[in-house]
Amino acid sequence: MAVGTSAAGPRRRVAGLAPLLLALGGGPALAEEADLPGLETRWHACVRQAFTGQPLGMERRAAQRAALAACKPQEDAYVHAMLAAQEAEARARTTRGVVARARDWAFAAAGSARATVGGVIDRLRW
Repeated sequence: MAVGTSAAGPRRRVAGLAPLLLALGGGPALAEEADLPGLETRWHACVRQAFTGQPLGMERRAAQRAALAACKPQEDAYVHAMLAAQEAEARARTTRGVVARARDWAFAAAGSARATVGGVIDRLRW
């Protein structure tokens, strides 16, 4: 192992990417597994910690920008997971709409067929 490196560093980076990979690669099931409130909490905690770690003489807006820049990976993971969850919900809504239209069409076709058969039976009775 090289001087100044640790085995925990790459693991920490991979662990930080896990929610992002879940959200981007998995569709609805994996997007739901990505803990949106947890991702948001980690991002906000990172921003608060990074902001309090800024030098005291730094202008407030500059400190805010620096804190946001320091927590960009957490923000990206949260935003990607949130967008994936919204996309999955939109897909589910679309699928539900298609299924409902197909069901309505099937009921209408069955009702029409029943009316046609009923009319034929009524004519045969005379």
